[in-house]
Amino acid sequence: MTILNEQIDSAIENVRKSYRLSILLDNTELESYLLDTLSILNNIKNGSEEMMLEFNNKKKNRYTYNEVRAITNIQLQLSKGEIPLESAEREVQKIVNTFPIHNLSQYNKRVTNLLNGIGEYGLGMPSNWAKALLEETNYDINVINGLKEQQRLYREKDGKANKRIDELLENY
Repeated sequence: MTILNEQIDSAIENVRKSYRLSILLDNTELESYLLDTLSILNNIKNGSEEMMLEFNNKKKNRYTYNEVRAITNIQLQLSKGEIPLESAEREVQKIVNTFPIHNLSQYNKRVTNLLNGIGEYGLGMPSNWAKALLEETNYDINVINGLKEQQRLYREKDGKANKRIDELLENY
């Protein structure tokens, strides 16, 4: 963020110098443009910290790998019938309150199918979630086969598949 502030400060200083020259040249139209620019730059500078916080909050909507593993563990319990959907929803909300709980049953279907060695097209699993599932199931052969099937379907229908999942499955 310091680089951004340095660049903004430099731009403000250049606009101020230009404004002084525009006064010497008695160019009121240029003065007006430069004052507007100076005002915009000051607003950016004052708001840059707020913008960075907003950016970081948006970025925070992504889950850490530990959160992904914890949610995957809950999904596994749900898929195996060890806990009811309502309990799974509560537990997931405790981990990450931004998780789309209304999709939990859909995700559960995907996990259940993968546990049975069934891959699906259209419910492609992101690589970090696939990695967590593989780790949480100790690289269960059915999960590996399901992910391979998912990759095959994507290659067949789209001509490409998730390269990171391919890397995860490379040795299996």
